[in-house]
Amino acid sequence: MTRRQQRYNVLKDAHFMPSEARTLSKISFAVPYMKPLIKDRIQWYNRFIAEGGLTKDWLKAIKRAYTTKGWRKAGEPLTSKVVFRMLKAKEREYKYKHKEYASPWEKKRKSHTDISAKLDATYEKYPSGRAYGKRKPPVVKLRYLPQGGAEIVD
Repeated sequence: MTRRQQRYNVLKDAHFMPSEARTLSKISFAVPYMKPLIKDRIQWYNRFIAEGGLTKDWLKAIKRAYTTKGWRKAGEPLTSKVVFRMLKAKEREYKYKHKEYASPWEKKRKSHTDISAKLDATYEKYPSGRAYGKRKPPVVKLRYLPQGGAEIVD
């Protein structure tokens, strides 16, 4: 069994829906806010059942919680995008409690300043001119003759 399948099984046993478990199984449990997330879900499920909730109402309760916490818009399907919003909220919550924590998430988008700096560096490295095979044609001066035609002037 692969590690990802093992993580998926743990998440399913912690009462995550299959779509949530599939998305969250991509993330290692070594990430410090994953274990508290799993513990919270188990406690929430046990409280839900203890209060007389039925397991068939569990999906509605999850969707309602996602909507009230602002991770999902009303009517939006429960996709991986929504699950990652929940995960990022848990990360912010963890950062608030542990100030020394630095997120391992990498910046995916490049800003305009990054791109223009790279272009400027490339332009300085390879200046335009004869050195790089771009020869300019020689400038030819012409003198027009009164009877028609032209001649080259040195």
